[in-house]
Amino acid sequence: MATTSIPSLAGIEAPDREDPVLSFRTALPLGLQLLFWTVYGVVFYGTLLRYLPFPPIAQHLALWAAGSGLAISSFMGFGLHLLLDTTLHPIGKTAGVLGTVAGSGAGWGGLYYWGAEALNPFAGPVLNLTATLPGQGALLTWPLAFPLLLLLWSGLALGVRHLYQQQVQRRQLLEAEMAAERARLRMLRYQLNPHFFFNALNTIGALAENAPGQVQTAVRELSGFLRYTLLDSTESPEASAVQVVPLQDELEAARHYLTVEKIRFEEDLQWTVDLDEESAAQRIPAFLVLPLVENAIKHGQRTSPSPLRVAIRGQMTTAAPSAPSQLVVEVTNTGHLRSEGHLRSEGKGGTGTGLDNVRARLDARYADHSRFALTEKDGRVRARIEIDADALDKPPTTDA
Repeated sequence: MATTSIPSLAGIEAPDREDPVLSFRTALPLGLQLLFWTVYGVVFYGTLLRYLPFPPIAQHLALWAAGSGLAISSFMGFGLHLLLDTTLHPIGKTAGVLGTVAGSGAGWGGLYYWGAEALNPFAGPVLNLTATLPGQGALLTWPLAFPLLLLLWSGLALGVRHLYQQQVQRRQLLEAEMAAERARLRMLRYQLNPHFFFNALNTIGALAENAPGQVQTAVRELSGFLRYTLLDSTESPEASAVQVVPLQDELEAARHYLTVEKIRFEEDLQWTVDLDEESAAQRIPAFLVLPLVENAIKHGQRTSPSPLRVAIRGQMTTAAPSAPSQLVVEVTNTGHLRSEGHLRSEGKGGTGTGLDNVRARLDARYADHSRFALTEKDGRVRARIEIDADALDKPPTTDA
């Protein structure tokens, strides 16, 4: 028997599509790094001119300060990345980050002063043990400015790192939800009453003896229903995880289902499907309506006087002239609602799993934009799904 597997939560990769999270991880830090040191170099140049009225020298010193800062911060960022990925206690990590920043700042300051002596031709004549290099009166050349600037840079870099991790976690959560949705969809598909298939095969076997002319019809209808239940068997995991289909396709599968049941129950079952043109094209999650049809047959045949009447209706409606439109799908059957206690006392199936699954999938996909109700009135059981039109999946567009 063929088996299916659900991808791990590490991610569902689309080989022909660029990973937006990886692009974000690569481009954003690099862009911020270049922007930070470009702004720093411009500001550094502007502050030097007040103390060193020689623009060419100030330009060289600004380039040296910004370039050495870029190099130091790149190495420091790599070290912080390794440090934060260790299993150290948070206090130890914090102390390590501060120590790394302080050490890098001291190294950057020393590197700048060494370069300033080489780049500034006025350094030699005035330099002694207590002298200040021309231009060193600027705020950004103050010794503590170097570690403080790297501390600012570290805060920015760690903030970007945290933002990226949030993006990864969010993506993993979405992929986990997709995997869960795919599992629920397949579970629901397997929950469609297996007795239906056995009964259908038994019906076909009986027809082969008593009405061989109907065997071809029964097999064709059963084949059509089975084809729909396996509609994602050849799709990729990405495509089948959130499978949506036009409502008309879902109800076409219901027609196949009801036709086979009609052959089985003959005059004891009557059914109708009423679907307007606008609602037919609306896209809904696959297997959202079929469990309601299966419930109508399974429970209706035990509580309804003969014949059991099942009606499926789909239409776009508005509650009021100013209210937004919504898709309404109703499955009604003659009979009565059956309590769980009643079902258990009969030793029958019917734990409500199918209905719970319908509710859960509506809540997960449409949240407050959908409603589901199961009611009984005047000898009829009505299952009603309402989905706001704005929340429905838009039909795919085709190029002319």
